[in-house]
Amino acid sequence: MTQDSIATGRTARGPWDEYLGTAGPLLEAMGDQVHRLIGELDEVRRDGATVYLAGNGGSASAASHLAQDLLKGTSAEQNPPLRAIALTDNLSMLTAYANDCGYERVFVEPLRLMARPGDRLLVISCSGTSPNVVAAARWAKEAGLRVIAVTAGTGGILRDLADTEVNAPTKDVGMAEAMHSMIFHFVTQFLRDNSGNSCHSHQD
Repeated sequence: MTQDSIATGRTARGPWDEYLGTAGPLLEAMGDQVHRLIGELDEVRRDGATVYLAGNGGSASAASHLAQDLLKGTSAEQNPPLRAIALTDNLSMLTAYANDCGYERVFVEPLRLMARPGDRLLVISCSGTSPNVVAAARWAKEAGLRVIAVTAGTGGILRDLADTEVNAPTKDVGMAEAMHSMIFHFVTQFLRDNSGNSCHSHQD
């Protein structure tokens, strides 16, 4: 490593540069979808509705984090609350439904009891094929709720069930989850600072 590279904090072009070079175009390609997501969530807030979130594994953590950000992180004096509930967060509820109804029903059953007209279901799945999130999306569609799917790659089954899809166009799960995280933080910041001024709605 040369003195110049040490001084600038940079090394010769390598994996980090390749990672950055991949991430930037992926995010840029998702811009219109991200603004449609903002439109959906802004409608939830303006209508006093609720967005329910679900996912598995890393996407379960993302659902929990996003629900917290939407409820607390979009809060500002000029903003009405954005009601967000992560269906992943109650371990007792999840294990009870898994035991009694099967793991595929762990999101459907609480959603069936709590959801009301005008609410949204936001499901996060890189594969788009996780049986429990697909089951929840199907139930939501049949119940008249709009479905937001955050996916990767081909979008899987969720692509056909979603009213709005945000798709990270990569098969690399780690990269897709990184894109999802960046998008969720942007969406939270936008909704906090631009109440009633979303760039697009689902009617566009």
